[in-house]
Amino acid sequence: LQNPLSCGRAFKGVTSSTTGGNIMGVDLKGLFSIHGLFKIFELVLIVITFLLARIGYAGNPPLFGITVDETWLGQLTVGGWLIITPVIIVGIVLDEPMSWKLDSLFSIVGAFLYISSGSCAIDTHTSPDLANNPSRDSGLALGSFCIITGIVMLMDAAFLMTKYGRRLK
Repeated sequence: LQNPLSCGRAFKGVTSSTTGGNIMGVDLKGLFSIHGLFKIFELVLIVITFLLARIGYAGNPPLFGITVDETWLGQLTVGGWLIITPVIIVGIVLDEPMSWKLDSLFSIVGAFLYISSGSCAIDTHTSPDLANNPSRDSGLALGSFCIITGIVMLMDAAFLMTKYGRRLK
């Protein structure tokens, strides 16, 4: 019989083997570790900030800022980490997590971006010009959730550096 993965010449060197191959396993226990729980909590906060930024509260979408730079900062932060964090979680579930140094770096960068985005949103929605704006409450909620997400990311990075950094000494 011909190997089903070697269809003609395009996949000539590709073979499938269940004995000698490296098959990824699913490790749900990794999600219930402290690091996995941090990532799940971060993902929940990231989804909340995404929904607040996109939909707002009571149909009033907030602004990350008045300038184009503040808007781009907020949108790219929320959208980027909505992709990055699930990928990290999939790596944990597949028992192939990224190195703690890279994970810490991602968490630190994400923390600074989220705290910056939240600060811009709060600064925008506390200005006297937007005092009676209907999106004021959703903007303040968005900024608060961004800052909380950034703090949780910093805590995650501190946990990783404390846990694995000690082993280097």
